[in-house]
Amino acid sequence: MGYASLRSIFTDGLHYTYVGDDESNGGSSAEIKYIAPSRGWRLAALKLPCLIVFCSLLSAAITSLSLRRFPPACQPEQLLKTPVPDFPKEIRLFELNELYSDPPSPETDAAWNALLPFGRGYVFVDEPSQYSLEPGIETDWGQIYSVSMYHQMHCLGLVRRNYWRLLNAILQNSTDTYAEAEHQFVNSHTGHCFDYFRQSFECAADMTLEWPRLEEDGRRYQVDGGDIPHVCASKQALKHYMDVYHFNNSHNSDIAA
Repeated sequence: MGYASLRSIFTDGLHYTYVGDDESNGGSSAEIKYIAPSRGWRLAALKLPCLIVFCSLLSAAITSLSLRRFPPACQPEQLLKTPVPDFPKEIRLFELNELYSDPPSPETDAAWNALLPFGRGYVFVDEPSQYSLEPGIETDWGQIYSVSMYHQMHCLGLVRRNYWRLLNAILQNSTDTYAEAEHQFVNSHTGHCFDYFRQSFECAADMTLEWPRLEEDGRRYQVDGGDIPHVCASKQALKHYMDVYHFNNSHNSDIAA
């Protein structure tokens, strides 16, 4: 609203008129007579405060609606102290890679072993007590701790190895793995991995929605997780962190060891 409009609200309806000389008194000066504002002007004068109140209420309503629909991004309070930073995110498609699904071979084994970084997923932590960590593994260079994701990768590599061993033993009618099978029932590292996976999946809770794949006949009924975009931690950022802090004296590159 411009100055002229504001001025009109307060001045429209104010009228001044000249009253001529009173000839009977012989006066020579002119006086200005004030005429009281009309009822219409008083109503017009109320427009501005009413308009201000209305705009304030409208602005508050719009702000409240926007905050409910689009809540502001905020950093939640950190539940656990950790030296590990929050990694940036990226979108990745889940796609079948036969290097990881095919039976063991020099090529597929090398791909699986490469999933563990230098140090087999162990990192150095300076002053671990400030993060409420219990003592780590003592080395000549400091205490090291296992990064959970790489512990999970090791477990998966172990399950893969035992799975293919079992299939080969069945197909070859071999009894060589009988003693190993007995050992697994008594003291199963693989059994530990199953329960560790369960807790890891529930903790990470990837709630990405997956649609069924398109079949040759045009139907959709089977969900295999392929070609689905997921929000993931940046692989490059993870690699950089492990390159900087990894344990520097590991000599075993077998993921299942």
